[in-house]
Amino acid sequence: MKPIEPERWDEVWAADLDVIRSLREHGDLPHVVRDVDVSFRGSIDALRRLEAASSNWGFSVEEFIEADEDGQPWLFLVRSQTTDEEAMRDLTMTYLQLEDSFSVECDGWGCVGQTQE
Repeated sequence: MKPIEPERWDEVWAADLDVIRSLREHGDLPHVVRDVDVSFRGSIDALRRLEAASSNWGFSVEEFIEADEDGQPWLFLVRSQTTDEEAMRDLTMTYLQLEDSFSVECDGWGCVGQTQE
């Protein structure tokens, strides 16, 4: 996979850090493993290719929507991981590389904060 441009990385990572900070402010324990979902938009063909290959990056398919209320397709992937900074940097790099490799757009990630061991 080709390297991610530094400016793009900085912009995306700053946004992801805001989400991570919000999790921490609400008592999230970053070392607790939980499902983290990532959503993608794009053409049905591109999303289907990503769906078929997603397990190569540790993801499973949560849901594939061929047409939402606006007629747009969505792919929701999920993988179990922690939300410590190293794991989240890896997630961010992975979804950026998936965007480039499959000609899709990541629409963000999310998880339920874990406040208990």
